[in-house]
Amino acid sequence: MTVRVVLVRRWRDAHSGGGCCGGDVRAGVCQDHGVGADDLETERASDQVAATYRRLRQDAPEVDVQVVGADNLAYLLPASFLAARRRVGTPAALRQAVRSTTAGAVLVDGVVAGHVDELGPDGVLAVIRQAGSGTSSTAATV
Repeated sequence: MTVRVVLVRRWRDAHSGGGCCGGDVRAGVCQDHGVGADDLETERASDQVAATYRRLRQDAPEVDVQVVGADNLAYLLPASFLAARRRVGTPAALRQAVRSTTAGAVLVDGVVAGHVDELGPDGVLAVIRQAGSGTSSTAATV
């Protein structure tokens, strides 16, 4: 069975010309300023998601990896709830669905396995390999 991974990227200012994973447009809609310290911090954090994505594509091409914005609740809530409910039951799946909207969350088969900033690309890869081998303890972290 294919391991499905969702990397939840940071919220971004309203922008035009991009979708949920279309990237950043430097001149945010309704903003009179250029790139500031907050924008640079968001960019650095997003770089961690990008580095993790590239690492997974390179070292685990069999894994289904999606990058989704934290503001994409229409996807995150039902997708994480339905995937987690099969493994951990309804009450725990509801908790997982709420946690899945956290910027930087790493979802492995619908269950929040950690945070990309804490795990880093190598840690995310290790969690995914563990989940793929059937010895995942992510359901226990509910």
